Amino acid sequence: MPKTINPSNWEVIENYEYISENELEEKIKLANECFQSWSQTSISEKKQLFLNLVKIMLEQQEELAKLNTIEMWMIFSWALWDVSKSASWTTYFAEHAEKWLADIEFNEWWLQWKKIYEPLGVIFTISPWNFPYNQVFRNAVPNILAWNVVLSKHASNVPQVARKIEELFLQAGFPKWVYQNLQISTSLTEKIIWDFRIKWTNITWWENAGRVVGSLAWKYLKPSILELWWLDPFILLDTKNIDEIVSLALKWRMSSCGQKCNSSKRFIILEKYYDEFIEKFTKAMSELKIWDPFDKDTQVWPLAKESMLDELENIVFESVKQWAKLVLWWKRLDRKWFYFAPTILVDVKPWMKVFEEETFWPVAPIIKAKDEQEAIALANNSKYGLTSAIITDSKEKFEKYSKMIESGSVFLNKIPTSYPFLPYGWVKDSGYGRELWERWMKNFTNEKVIVY
Repeated sequence: MPKTINPSNWEVIENYEYISENELEEKIKLANECFQSWSQTSISEKKQLFLNLVKIMLEQQEELAKLNTIEMWMIFSWALWDVSKSASWTTYFAEHAEKWLADIEFNEWWLQWKKIYEPLGVIFTISPWNFPYNQVFRNAVPNILAWNVVLSKHASNVPQVARKIEELFLQAGFPKWVYQNLQISTSLTEKIIWDFRIKWTNITWWENAGRVVGSLAWKYLKPSILELWWLDPFILLDTKNIDEIVSLALKWRMSSCGQKCNSSKRFIILEKYYDEFIEKFTKAMSELKIWDPFDKDTQVWPLAKESMLDELENIVFESVKQWAKLVLWWKRLDRKWFYFAPTILVDVKPWMKVFEEETFWPVAPIIKAKDEQEAIALANNSKYGLTSAIITDSKEKFEKYSKMIESGSVFLNKIPTSYPFLPYGWVKDSGYGRELWERWMKNFTNEKVIVY
């Protein structure tokens, strides 16, 4: 059952009821009816509505961010950034929609023809809690700009944020049923995907949930995009400044307290840097301030769910049993909230649990590579592939190895992240499909060919 918990004393602030099957049916019906009129809306009108939405978000930024901190305990400065990032991405998509969705004329051989982009209808999206605003807006905004309407299931631990997003669309002047929050049990997922009025589904979530949604989408012949688990490698090949690289590594691992899709989760270090990297990285991790997420100086804050503590302890404990070595001690902190102290494991091998499973927390496994070829092989020794980072002073070396890495993107000496203007994707069991950029918006259309 969705609920908001007071992070200072674990008391439940409010419980929320799931909607019934009858209420769900009514929401789908209203969404489908809304689509008939929304699909005739002009690009200029849509753009203005989204610019109104951005203005309202920025005016209410602190209020919106506070909900992030209360519900998933994200540090307040990061919560503010989650809102501002969502606003800037919304502006970017709104400014580019007309160009991206314009008709394209062709005159080839003896044929004159054109390509037009038509909306699909009602889209069902499932979003995670780790960036409660951006995870929704990055999906909903391109969808709605492409004349579709959205039914959005947000994570159960951020119900206030989920309801607030729906309110924002209404405040901006959107028709009432263009965007609807679905406060539903996961047991209703199949009913939604099965419904003939639902035309597309996409999910950003953990692997098992993605397998269920993906199989249902195939079963009912619905297009889908899945963004699932990640084990992004940080590969140190060479450097003249180990201190700078340690600082970057710390930022990569501790982005949003480790609860970030594209933060580095396996540190693969060449043998010649291995001991020095561990020494300096351990010192830097041990000095992080663990405290209240509303405190501006806090660097480590509580995890979003109590269940994550159990999962994390299991991964660390099992890896130590497999002979990984702890150099920064793991433990639950004896405090209110769901704190877990930053943890470092070294001498990690590919068969260990911490190497094979995603650590969506403040845990850093460090792996030694004897040479560059082994480093790349270790990076690819995973069933996941979202982003990767290669650290090297050689552009030629980066060009060579970036082509060998099995991931959706590779960054040179930069923190892996996502931008609205870059295609964002993944390979292997991290899912299928691509997000962002022009292709993301066009995914949710019928690319119709008209021949004269």
